Amino acid sequence: MKIGFIGFGEVASTISKKLLDNNVDVLSSINGRSDKTKKLAKSSGIDLVNSFEDVALSSDILISTVSPFEALEISKKYGILTNGIFLDLNNISPKTTLEIFDFFKGINEKKSSNFIKGSIIGKISSKNQIIYLSGENSNDLILLKDYGLNIKVIGSNITDASYIKMIRSIYSKSLTAVTYEAFKISESLNMEDEFFEVLSITEGKDFEIQARSRIKSLKNSHERKYEEMIEILKFLESIQSSNDFRANNMIKATKNKFKDIK
Repeated sequence: MKIGFIGFGEVASTISKKLLDNNVDVLSSINGRSDKTKKLAKSSGIDLVNSFEDVALSSDILISTVSPFEALEISKKYGILTNGIFLDLNNISPKTTLEIFDFFKGINEKKSSNFIKGSIIGKISSKNQIIYLSGENSNDLILLKDYGLNIKVIGSNITDASYIKMIRSIYSKSLTAVTYEAFKISESLNMEDEFFEVLSITEGKDFEIQARSRIKSLKNSHERKYEEMIEILKFLESIQSSNDFRANNMIKATKNKFKDIK
């Protein structure tokens, strides 16, 4: 079995290691990628081919791990080339998920049925992380459990995995934004230690570790998180009818906070 990746950042690198440890052939390309990505891919031990077209054509399972803004374009450009399963692991809205599905369906039914939406719940490097899957043939990927991945099929509707990711992200990203802002205020007052001390009383002894992890992650990936917040807003706009509820002021504030981080 050959599994190919379009995009090779932290997600692809972490999943690849598990697959390689279980004797799966993993391939990708570094054609046109950043120096950071090239270094990561070369050190991972995966097979590097000349182009992403070659990756798509050679893969039994093709996995997209790019930014939310790139997901639709990548699916049209490379997902269409694979004769196997196309698995999208990007944090995209149900609306974007349906756009990919409809594009494949416009070509043929087999292509759309082999499109599976995946959502990573939890930090990719965590032992407790789960990949939720949805789509007509999502049960076909349960076999990945035998190759080191924690898989759970959530439903046959293509948008199910995206829905659960959006709901979780609304909570977790808003919490991250509030934690970051409160931390920065305490830092400006030279009360960083006191900030963690008083909140640990009510939030638990592991609060400081978790909070610092959120803050560090946000600093390193705020641009991607900003794109993910835009996907969340697309999701909310598609399901809400109440004018009061559609204001989404907390979500918009979180999006703007991520955008403004330097």
